[in-house]
Amino acid sequence: MFYDPKFKRKMKKLTIYIAKHRHSTLTSSESRPCSNCTKKIKQLGIKKIVYVDKCGNIQKCLSQNYFSNHICPGYKEYIKKNIHVD
Repeated sequence: MFYDPKFKRKMKKLTIYIAKHRHSTLTSSESRPCSNCTKKIKQLGIKKIVYVDKCGNIQKCLSQNYFSNHICPGYKEYIKKNIHVD
């Protein structure tokens, strides 16, 4: 599926918007993609990423220029439990 030429052409035009919402404060929170999500975004060939940084500012960038060494809490749990996820 990821190697289908039509699929690849469509993905190169897409922008992914990443948002998180805090129920406790009713506001948005930092939503930068973690290293695992970044890897998948790049594998899929998604063109742009839009997210909220830790200061609350909206950030836009080309996925090829984005880097993250952040590991989200979900993947930290996988690591603790020695579960391998691709």
